[in-house]
Amino acid sequence: MSVVSADPPLRLLPFERYMPGAFVGVFGALRSGKTLMACRLAVCLARSLGLDLVGNIPVRGARRIFTLDDLAALRGAVLVWDEVQVSLDSREWSSEAARALTRDMILWGKRGIICVYTSPSFQTVDVRLRRLTQYVYVTAGRFRRSGVDYAVYRWHEHPYADDVLVERYRFALRLSDWYGVYDTLYGASPGDTLAILPAPAPAPALAPARRRG
Repeated sequence: MSVVSADPPLRLLPFERYMPGAFVGVFGALRSGKTLMACRLAVCLARSLGLDLVGNIPVRGARRIFTLDDLAALRGAVLVWDEVQVSLDSREWSSEAARALTRDMILWGKRGIICVYTSPSFQTVDVRLRRLTQYVYVTAGRFRRSGVDYAVYRWHEHPYADDVLVERYRFALRLSDWYGVYDTLYGASPGDTLAILPAPAPAPALAPARRRG
């Protein structure tokens, strides 16, 4: 993970008043800044609301989650779920696992969970999660000013669960403030995975050997 020279500014924007039960999507092309925004938002929310920080990628100060059992056990947490389509489109999902997750998502507000997830586009997100999403960020380019790089984002509301996004604000984020908050190279090594999957079934117990005689 990259080294950060100073702690990032833990400030929420005036419209980022999310509470447990909120589902927030961050969308954009690869390397456009969507994961950086998701991590920045989750870190700020966890600090502001006094919630645990968890994620399916290495985020500074966050606990990692790997399985559906980890999700089911969450209480009082901000979840960073990077590239959510990797999990929801996985062939390792069974219909029962999908139904169980849907039931759990509906209860996440009661469990004190805020979900901040990323994906390439809103339309490719599983419909169950799309219907729960109230707020959306979309990457909208980058620019450099006085030698400093910024990413531009559009912020939308999704008030009616009808796939119509209502743009409200545009703003820029200084990228250098947040470099090193998450591992930008995660996924490059063999064994790195973004998928949150059902826990492996326990191996069947071996029958005791029959004694001769």
